[in-house]
Amino acid sequence: MPVIIQAIRDPNQWQDLSPSSPCWVFILGGTIDSVAESVARLQRWGCKVFVHVDMVKGLNGDFEGIRFFQEFAAPDGIITTHPYTITHAKKLGLAAIQRIFLLDSQSVESGIQQIAHVDADAVEVLPGLLPVLIRYLCQRIAKPLIAGGLITTTEHVAGALNAGAISVSTSSQRLWHQSWDRASLTAPHQSNQYQEG
Repeated sequence: MPVIIQAIRDPNQWQDLSPSSPCWVFILGGTIDSVAESVARLQRWGCKVFVHVDMVKGLNGDFEGIRFFQEFAAPDGIITTHPYTITHAKKLGLAAIQRIFLLDSQSVESGIQQIAHVDADAVEVLPGLLPVLIRYLCQRIAKPLIAGGLITTTEHVAGALNAGAISVSTSSQRLWHQSWDRASLTAPHQSNQYQEG
């Protein structure tokens, strides 16, 4: 996975993207038609495209909805907060990213339980500005972790990666257009540890 995954809320934002190698894009909304058009265009650029299916207007996350979307839009994978949608996507051979929100200690633990019961290829955690929780989750789950949400600076990126995230998703165009060297990203050591309860 690349250091930065470019996240767009509107499929028409594809014009603002920075094609890099490797190029991964998260599409976080739109209509079925506009998403399908953007997926095709981005794949022609050589990008891997993942679509947040919970946010696509007119799309149902049941098996038939995901099967239709796979045939119509042909993304490389999906993002969802729903474990059953992950299960449907995996049955269809799609890559699937489980998105969880880190709102409080209960949401952290329930997210860990969800991840343990589905076969997601990766996990995206939001907000991605919580290196202590990222480190904790990396110790508890056996899936690649992507940090997303509210990441707008190089320091945010470095903090997430140093805590164990494999990649960062962001809608910050300034970060899209930077050159990234994973080895050179450093942040102050965080001695804080997340403790359950």
